Amino acid sequence: MVTLKDIAERAGVSMMTVSRVMNGHQGKVSEKTAARIQALADEMGYIPNSSARSLAARSSKIIAVILRDFSDSNPLADPHSSTFLGLITREVQKQGYYVMIHFVQDFSDITFRLRSWNAEGAIFLGLFDEEVRQIQKSNQIPLVFTDSYSQVRQMINIGIDDYKGGELAATHFLQKGHTNLGFAGPFIRIGGVVSKRCEGFSDTLLKNHLTLAPEHIYDLLKITPEEMVENILQDPFPPTGIFAFSDEFAVQFCHAAKQRGLSVPEDISIIGFDDFPISRILPLPLTTIRQDIDKKAAETCRILFEHIQEPDKPSENVILDVELVERSSVSTIKEGAVQ
Repeated sequence: MVTLKDIAERAGVSMMTVSRVMNGHQGKVSEKTAARIQALADEMGYIPNSSARSLAARSSKIIAVILRDFSDSNPLADPHSSTFLGLITREVQKQGYYVMIHFVQDFSDITFRLRSWNAEGAIFLGLFDEEVRQIQKSNQIPLVFTDSYSQVRQMINIGIDDYKGGELAATHFLQKGHTNLGFAGPFIRIGGVVSKRCEGFSDTLLKNHLTLAPEHIYDLLKITPEEMVENILQDPFPPTGIFAFSDEFAVQFCHAAKQRGLSVPEDISIIGFDDFPISRILPLPLTTIRQDIDKKAAETCRILFEHIQEPDKPSENVILDVELVERSSVSTIKEGAVQ
């Protein structure tokens, strides 16, 4: 087993310096030296002594759940992530395993974390598409990614039909007589779930000889719900309906609209995405695109444990269906009405 002394000899530093880096106390170690020590530890397969007991066991019974940590917010503040994590934990425990949760900011954290506790498998929640190949190369345990649009073919992914969700939302608005529409979501990168939902929405409008105007695509990384409402109020041709990337944002938008005197759905209609409980108990129940998050969690765990039992089982990409749930947040525009 690799020791601190082994790493120190390879790095040409003292054991105390290596110990500081391995325990997160890097105040007296330069960033360059700390990075070199961390890279060597990863390359040599160093495992902290605190997990030696787990390594000695034939089976650690540990499943790691890895979430992206963007530092400026709680990774579990998002209703989707917190709900999904709760469901995954329940499914993992049914199998007699334990969940180990890690928030990571970059790729370099992942392999070290997985090896530290001898995890038997890992589930990834969030944005890891650009790092999938590196993660797989460095780890030989079963890795299940969720909602991934990575171009890596040999990977296990569980997702939903985000594009169809956009199609359903656009179709519903059109059936209700809306022709001037908008989309709101955080465009973190091209090809992710938000982009796919917007793409399905826009393509459906195009098929009906309509366009999603650039000024009606609201990037929530650059604008708040309140600012979005102000933009709509000042727009000479405001959208009559908004497709929101999530129920959570739809609720925020409705609140901001109410504060400025806009009524939903009389003044502006909205469709959400997810169908979380809050969308059903609002004073004005939300029309939304429903994903079966319970099934997604069950399928994620089923496939993970199948690959733990059969390491040579081929990779698979499972895409679950979505459906529109109609409630009260979309008005009907009569033919000939000004939009």
